[in-house]
Amino acid sequence: MMKLKTLLLTSSVAIGLTGCVIPMDRTYYKPDKSFGEAVASQSCGYQRTKLDALRQSFDGYSVQVEAERDGRNGVMLSISTTVDNPSLNINDVSFDNTKVRVVQPISRSGLITKYAFQQQSDASIWLSRTFLLPDAPFEKVIELKLDSGAVTMGDMVSEEMVFRFSLTTTFDVLYFSINC
Repeated sequence: MMKLKTLLLTSSVAIGLTGCVIPMDRTYYKPDKSFGEAVASQSCGYQRTKLDALRQSFDGYSVQVEAERDGRNGVMLSISTTVDNPSLNINDVSFDNTKVRVVQPISRSGLITKYAFQQQSDASIWLSRTFLLPDAPFEKVIELKLDSGAVTMGDMVSEEMVFRFSLTTTFDVLYFSINC
């Protein structure tokens, strides 16, 4: 009996430390790879569909966009920019929200800014903006356009960029771990 308790306790601890795996269907906005490089938005989570964001890289900066459903409210659009220029100060880099437009669907109302964040490390500056596209929880296609100059980096401005996502449901495995 004692061996069984020890085995169960050891198994429980091992499972807790290694993680939890849950098979499930995932409905998400799949990135269209013809509009950039598909990248993971987070290190843990879904396995088959982990490449759920798009990144476009340019000389000295990159922009990453993720579209995700926000319950019944609409679609959250997260935009993060990394500027790799050690000669710039965080005050030299800015994001112009007015140069972010939803191309598809034709927006019934404008984007609502939910969160804004900036951070500087030794060699990089990171800007993040999260927008809500209201009343659009089941749109089949989301296409977002950042006009030229959406990001200003000293004397340089960002190029025009377009990102596209399609609502998709597929089988996946959700993974959680104490290390995530």
